[in-house]
Amino acid sequence: MVYQLEKLKELLRSTQRACVITHRHADLDAFACGFAAKELMNKLGLQAFLTIPEGLSHEVKTFLNKLNINYDNSNNCDASSDLIILVDVSTYAQLNEYREVIGGKTVVIFDHHEVHNISPALAVINPSATSCSEVIAEVSRGLGVALSSDTATLLIGGILSDSGRLSRARPETFEVMAWLLKLSGRDYRDIINAMTEEISFSERMARIKGLLRMKAYRINDYIICLSNVNAYESSLADTMIRSGCDVALVASEHENEVRLIGRSNKRILEKLSLAEVFNGLAQYFNGEGGGHAMAAALSIKAKINTNTLLIKALNNIEQKLGDKSTRVTI
Repeated sequence: MVYQLEKLKELLRSTQRACVITHRHADLDAFACGFAAKELMNKLGLQAFLTIPEGLSHEVKTFLNKLNINYDNSNNCDASSDLIILVDVSTYAQLNEYREVIGGKTVVIFDHHEVHNISPALAVINPSATSCSEVIAEVSRGLGVALSSDTATLLIGGILSDSGRLSRARPETFEVMAWLLKLSGRDYRDIINAMTEEISFSERMARIKGLLRMKAYRINDYIICLSNVNAYESSLADTMIRSGCDVALVASEHENEVRLIGRSNKRILEKLSLAEVFNGLAQYFNGEGGGHAMAAALSIKAKINTNTLLIKALNNIEQKLGDKSTRVTI
């Protein structure tokens, strides 16, 4: 993948202050990419700040604590920024109130997803990369910028997290991992061990409730699973996939919106792209959604029954697979 490094450098020459924003409740990949983007901008002579809508996930906090990595969570992103850098953000719906900071400013995106309803001045995107962390590491390496030990360590964690512990790695992934390991100066086993976390009671309870509410449908030899919870939607969706679902759809109601999280496995990948399904849902419900083939999200700023949303998503999947579903019963 050839990134537009010259165009990036050209944009940065006319920039003094940059605001780096991740998607809300950042996971390890999003946080690592944002942390690295901030450091990269600083080393290129810009004043840069990082903000995380809704704060860090438990996964990130555990990783930082186990490896004694300090993070200043003070937010200095405001309207005075010349440049907005979005990392691991495929739609404005993932930014909450921080979308107001963007205004008419120049936007640069670092990601491994295709973006929707965002028109950046520069999109540094590689859909074949395992993670946003891999993308920013390749960019930093291409610009000849050596990242700090803590940043390299975070990027290793981000790559491991989003690649399924390298199960989805490509040759370039191992090349950039070797570069990062040298910069980190850490024992690889320590980084792996830091990714093992004890799941909180509330998350375990959300998983249990979600599994009890789960409805399963069969389309040929594919199993489509639907459920709803009020928190830990992604955790439940991942659990449903590990339990045997080919597609997991989890809806949740919040104060001013309804959200839908989708996950799928490689088995159905040739037949179905969640990004296409969620784009269709976004248009139908006048919401904002997107992602990539095996993971997607949707936000609807309206009061919509979660069952209505889930059934409509199931109908869209039926259309994509070209057959009707049947309910799986005991």
